[in-house]
Amino acid sequence: MKPYILICTEEWAGSGHQMAALSLQQAFQDKAPEANVRVVGGLETVSPILRSLSRIVYYNSLRYTPALWQRIYDNGNSLALILQKPLAVSLSKRLYDKLIRTGPDVVIATHAYCLSALAEAKRKLAKPFRLGCVVTDFHVNRFWVHPAVDFYLVAHEQVADQLVAQFHIDPEKICSFGIPIRPAFMTARLRPNRDWRKQLGLNPDRFTVLLTGGEGKCSNFEPVLARLLRFQTPLQIIAITGKNARLLAQLQKTMEKSRSAVGHAVRILGFEEAIWEWMGAADVIVTKPGGLTCSEALAMGKPLILYQPLPGQEKKNSAFLRACGVAEEAQSIEQIASILGGWQAERERWQSVAERTAKLGRADSAYQAAEEILTKIM
Repeated sequence: MKPYILICTEEWAGSGHQMAALSLQQAFQDKAPEANVRVVGGLETVSPILRSLSRIVYYNSLRYTPALWQRIYDNGNSLALILQKPLAVSLSKRLYDKLIRTGPDVVIATHAYCLSALAEAKRKLAKPFRLGCVVTDFHVNRFWVHPAVDFYLVAHEQVADQLVAQFHIDPEKICSFGIPIRPAFMTARLRPNRDWRKQLGLNPDRFTVLLTGGEGKCSNFEPVLARLLRFQTPLQIIAITGKNARLLAQLQKTMEKSRSAVGHAVRILGFEEAIWEWMGAADVIVTKPGGLTCSEALAMGKPLILYQPLPGQEKKNSAFLRACGVAEEAQSIEQIASILGGWQAERERWQSVAERTAKLGRADSAYQAAEEILTKIM
């Protein structure tokens, strides 16, 4: 009997949760082609109205009341109680009727919102499925934790240690394989950046900066690009805006208006499926510290400049990556320019950071997770 794996995600709170789910789906299909692997949006399936409301509240909190969101995140118990009690009970019946009744062998959550509701639905079954969660940041909060969870997939051993020390999770339930990223990164990371630049029609010898991670409503890389265009030493700049059409138009307008771009080579792109190619071409990646984007950059061995981390998980991600010596945080555009100038002038220092980054990267994270889970159900 072929295994049935259900991956529950949320796309409204940033694309990283969905990309982790799709990465796992691909790894499962590569490792066990006979398996039925389905990716679904939790709130999109059971309550589109609540999905829209949650998106509005989340992004407005980040934009207009960041200090409040930081307090909510730091005090995860209050949010966990909401997710584990009233919301879990109200959503679990609809989850059961629309998703769980079909009898999955494993259910994996890549976002915490519906985790407790899935646990409640699991409780109703005579033959419960195995419930897992993928923590998509370099830090874990209380709302990721539930006694019904059978296994946790986490970004690093330090996150595993936190689960054990702070939440008393059995170490046997924790796998420190890294945040799941697409298997293509396993081979992409082996090619030198000069090869990627030649393939993409870029100057193979020019110091190359990639701006990415601009999909969220709170991202604004337009002034960053404007400042880099005034950089004294010629740069090769790649800006990728994903599905953020507004940001793409802004960057294109900045290029049209700029009179100081002489000597710089600039490529402005929207959504790029094969993001590993452009990461491979870069010397440095300037981004928001989302867990998925940073995991991809680590897999490619690229030093990071983390620009204006948002409250909550981004602040925690930035602190972790800086402590590992693979990233610098910039609160201002001038700080970005200063860090870039230092790395460009002192290539030995940049090389040292790049080597630490490559060691920290987990390009095979999705495959390792898929293999571990499949051994438990096949």
